[in-house]
Amino acid sequence: MENRETPISWMVKNPVAANLLMLFFIIGGLFSLLRIKQEVFPDLTLDTVTVSVAYPGASPEEVEKGIILVTEEAIRGIEGVKEVRSTAAEGYGTVVAELFENTDYSKTYQDIKNEIDRITTFPEEAEKPIVTLDARKREVLSVVVYGESSEKSLREIAERVRDYLLEDENITQIELSGIKKLEIKIEVPLDNLRKHSLTLSDIKNAVQNSSLELPGGSIKPRLVKFL
Repeated sequence: MENRETPISWMVKNPVAANLLMLFFIIGGLFSLLRIKQEVFPDLTLDTVTVSVAYPGASPEEVEKGIILVTEEAIRGIEGVKEVRSTAAEGYGTVVAELFENTDYSKTYQDIKNEIDRITTFPEEAEKPIVTLDARKREVLSVVVYGESSEKSLREIAERVRDYLLEDENITQIELSGIKKLEIKIEVPLDNLRKHSLTLSDIKNAVQNSSLELPGGSIKPRLVKFL
């Protein structure tokens, strides 16, 4: 019966070749190990773009008709969009665009945002759409600010702590949570409304018309020679 030579038996007879092969694998493994990207808390960009629109006081049917259908029509034909999913709730509408794997996420996100900004048929009561490129982020550290003080004072302290921590070059992002959004409350006595023949809608429209963002030009340095 003929005995076939196995790889192990061949290496036993050729120890130099076996050692060179082992050395090759060790060097290749070390070289690959040095080139592997390592992150303790990696930032993972998802393949979805979310468009959220608040429509206070609207029913799900009104949200679907005034927000969802218009948004879907605007972004469905954009290059890179694979699928569109929507959710209509009371006073709120969300449209999620799933992107293809090989798509330039940043470019497609910008294209979607531009299309949403061009929409002029949203209901007047609807708030400004929020377009986000979804990403998974892990919390590294929580800092709690507390004390026997007003909510405004605690917020100011938290903002100072945030600004101080952001001065560290190793910290890239800090989010404040557990606090209310800043708002201005306007109260008009009923007698004043009657006196000037105004309604609350008139006050609301006056505030909206006064709250405008207008470009103020730009400032450029200019070299002036003095003779």
